[in-house]
Amino acid sequence: MNYLNLLINPVKFFKQAAEKEKQSLLIPILIIAIIGGLTGVIAANTAISMELPADQMGMIKMISIVTAVIFTIIGVSVGMVVKAAIFNLVLKKMGGEGSFKTAFYVVGLNYFPKIFQSVLNIFFQKPVDITKVYEMDWIAFWGGIINVFNIWQIVLTIIGLAIFYGVSYKKTAIPVIGLEVVAAGLSLGLSLISLNSVAGLQPTAIS
Repeated sequence: MNYLNLLINPVKFFKQAAEKEKQSLLIPILIIAIIGGLTGVIAANTAISMELPADQMGMIKMISIVTAVIFTIIGVSVGMVVKAAIFNLVLKKMGGEGSFKTAFYVVGLNYFPKIFQSVLNIFFQKPVDITKVYEMDWIAFWGGIINVFNIWQIVLTIIGLAIFYGVSYKKTAIPVIGLEVVAAGLSLGLSLISLNSVAGLQPTAIS
């Protein structure tokens, strides 16, 4: 399997992959591990940027890395499983032929743009301003949702699922884009709730 085609000719790649009797989940699992590791680097850089006392830095840095890696791996894995289950169910209702493993393979494989996004985040990471953690950074929020990497991932997922399930691109786009919109709405709601909770704990608010 020539994985370079996933970058330059995804239609050809997924057609060749669909012709194979079995699809290995090794690459999706490897992608999860890489994303988790890169998130650990980002967490370490974040801890360093907070300019904490030297005697606290080592412990906080280690906790940040371990926590970030574990939660990222769990979060990405759960996200893949949920997406695969929903896409498999909906596409079968649309007359497609496939399985949960098929959907997970396509969804997991198409998370690879997140690797490039994480690498860029490492090189262009902004220092954390603790005084503004309770303020909503709308540019960062929408930039995290509407960016070339997410769009790239969505397009590849539509192509892959359409080819594997034998459903048109237009029909496949409905559950894929629909789920992204729902996820964005949930993310916005949770972010606002979290920020309101943090703001409510400020000394000025308590007094």
